[in-house]
Amino acid sequence: MRERTIQLDETDWRIIKALGENARATFTEIGRAVGLTSPAARERVRRMEEAGLIEGYRPVFNYSVMGFGIKAIILMKSKSDSRVAEKHYFRLLPAVRELEGIVRAWDVTGDVVCIAEAAVPSMKELDELLDKLHHLELHTTTYIVFEDTGELPAFPPEAAKQRA
Repeated sequence: MRERTIQLDETDWRIIKALGENARATFTEIGRAVGLTSPAARERVRRMEEAGLIEGYRPVFNYSVMGFGIKAIILMKSKSDSRVAEKHYFRLLPAVRELEGIVRAWDVTGDVVCIAEAAVPSMKELDELLDKLHHLELHTTTYIVFEDTGELPAFPPEAAKQRA
């Protein structure tokens, strides 16, 4: 089943950017940022919510403040290239999400079967996490994140501009 699409104008993209920067902003603040009245901003956000464009509002955590100063992106591959083994690893991926230190994990296509974001207090805990992944018969490639700017991409994205 194909998902419904919604047409967005420049003001909608600015609202999306404003919500991305502060999902708790009032409609008055959003309207002021994009040149609309509060009721007009509320109506546009409501329309985006009803269309399924906005699926929810979630907090963004600063793991360093909680004592988890090491942030890493971990790419995981199965240690065997056989398709049977690959299916076995897909059943193990829920176990990956339960490991201490894993913040988020995604099933992906290609030669990598899973990508995870980890936040741990030190390199010692990161090594322990990687050992646990290796015990799950997963080969890992790890990237330490030095700076997470939290910046949003330019809105609207170039692909959206081309479709409009």
